[in-house]
Amino acid sequence: MTAVRAPGRGTGQRRKGSGAGARIAVVLPGIVLAIALLVFAVTRFGELEATVKSGRAILVIAGIVAVWVVLARFVLPRFVRSAWLRSGILTVLALAIIAVLLVPYYRDTEVVEAFPEVTTPAKPSTSDTGPEGTGGAPSAPAPEPRRVSTGDLRGIDHDATGTAAVYQQPNGAFVVGLEDIDVESGPDYYVYVVEGVDRESPDDGVNLGALRGNQGTQYYDVPAGTEAGADWTVLIWCRAFGVPIANATQTAA
Repeated sequence: MTAVRAPGRGTGQRRKGSGAGARIAVVLPGIVLAIALLVFAVTRFGELEATVKSGRAILVIAGIVAVWVVLARFVLPRFVRSAWLRSGILTVLALAIIAVLLVPYYRDTEVVEAFPEVTTPAKPSTSDTGPEGTGGAPSAPAPEPRRVSTGDLRGIDHDATGTAAVYQQPNGAFVVGLEDIDVESGPDYYVYVVEGVDRESPDDGVNLGALRGNQGTQYYDVPAGTEAGADWTVLIWCRAFGVPIANATQTAA
């Protein structure tokens, strides 16, 4: 008569252990993201409060949650059998979200630039003829840029100090200078000039490009055809979440 061996305790323990490991793998990415969000909420509550007032920010957060749920519940279980491999993929995604959206709030970037020079056509020499070319009138000094307007930078639910000014180059082009600024850091900042006083939205404004540094002095070329100056607003805008960061209403210099 053949004896039937009952399952040993070791087999049951292994199955129990593997089940617990799978559960840990499932919740690990969410724990990583939740801890990062909790730290952000505690250390940057003002920025969080300002961000959630924006409809775009709500859409961004909802989109991230939707993509997370679709990947975790439907896509990855269908194509990846290992719970730990699925956990690794989602953990990498969580770290990418943290790096793109949260880390910039803790990283200051100082950029100090010299005022941009423009090339003006050289005037013909008026010197007397001669082998040494001596005796001519001295050449006139190169024309200097003119400050058209200026204004103090003020934070909008964020800390910000410094000055924003509009200059006109000798060739007629306009330049916006952000001078000695110190703006609370964050993701995806852009610089705009917007017609009107104390504007807090870039609607109908002109995009001058990404903010190169939240500290220091930088200069941004204004596209041809835009005559910025007094009664305009220089605006720093967070494009990712659709919230204003700081602005400076211009007054005639």
